[in-house]
Amino acid sequence: MFQSESCAKLVPVHSARPKTRESAIDRQPHKNTTASAPIDADEPWMRGLHADTGYLLYRLGLRSGQLFNASLQESGLRLRHYAVLRFLATTEGALQRELSARLGYDPSAIVGLVDDLERLGFAERRPSPEDRRSRIVALTDEGRAFLRDGDEAGLRVTGELLEPLDHGERETLHALLLRITKTDLR
Repeated sequence: MFQSESCAKLVPVHSARPKTRESAIDRQPHKNTTASAPIDADEPWMRGLHADTGYLLYRLGLRSGQLFNASLQESGLRLRHYAVLRFLATTEGALQRELSARLGYDPSAIVGLVDDLERLGFAERRPSPEDRRSRIVALTDEGRAFLRDGDEAGLRVTGELLEPLDHGERETLHALLLRITKTDLR
């Protein structure tokens, strides 16, 4: 998965998974489960669920997370780590409480995620120039290299999920999801 040698050296294929403060759901192994298996939409119990847009969005999100986590598996990281790195790539650094607020993660989870990223050399904590008691989390060069590979994995996952749609349908779906997300996250 890694194209950059620095990432491959930092994260060996057989490395132990970092310990993070995540929920029991996040700690479950990622494998093809019943939740990701094709289901006959004509089964009576499925008709109601397939009429529920919220359920369909949930199911797609679940499958997307499973595929993305599987693509990150050899690094020992998860989608939550990737989200922190992606956010840090847009800033010169952020306080942990800002990461928590912006990403919607519990503050205690952010501590564990940043610990993992720092241990791998993907992020570092620095003193805040405004407040000596606070630490800013910033992306490292190794973190940027990892993101390039993670972005490629994300494109592959998205391509797999949206394979049944043509280009125009993909653009429409993205625009609609973006509009809903922007409205929902105000």
